Amino acid sequence: MPLDAEEIPDWRARRREVILNAAAELFAGRDYASVQVEEVAKRAGVGKATLYRYFPSKEELYLESLERALGGLEQKLNAEIAPQQVPASVRLSAMVSALVGTLSEQLQTLKRLGGDQSDLADRTRRIIGRRSERTATALQQVMADGMASGEFRKIDLEIVPLLVIGMVRGGIMQMDERPREALERSVIDFLMSGLTNLPPFI
Repeated sequence: MPLDAEEIPDWRARRREVILNAAAELFAGRDYASVQVEEVAKRAGVGKATLYRYFPSKEELYLESLERALGGLEQKLNAEIAPQQVPASVRLSAMVSALVGTLSEQLQTLKRLGGDQSDLADRTRRIIGRRSERTATALQQVMADGMASGEFRKIDLEIVPLLVIGMVRGGIMQMDERPREALERSVIDFLMSGLTNLPPFI
């Protein structure tokens, strides 16, 4: 007698999650070419053949781990929208910190992709571009709260969130060995100086 769907153990989903966790740890802040499938499989505690049953190529594994990381970023940003009792400047600063932290890890690979990997670079940019729309919406909501409360001056809510994302992405792509904390402080300081009369973050 066949098992009902609810009785089938979800071991495949759990194993896939373990593989993605291992891949995310290895791809974060590392050169794409330096991460080997065998290394991911070993960290996940599975064989290489097993890994390929879940992800047909290293490229697909990387792109899925990128989607997962950016999905986690969206959750962090959305969590900052709700607490209306928290000043908008505090919530917006936390959002910038999350944005810098996640993209600092994920864009390291994009900085090094080219040549034979140009298709992967294009697919990476498309994923980031698509996800950026949701990021901009989250930033927009907190900025709107700040304007409504009088904490922020009047700004263009369509353009400024996109400028923030572009500033973070551009800073990461141009920075070499400087710590990401320096970029985070600079973006927050620049943003708050333009939005409010608060003292500089630094």
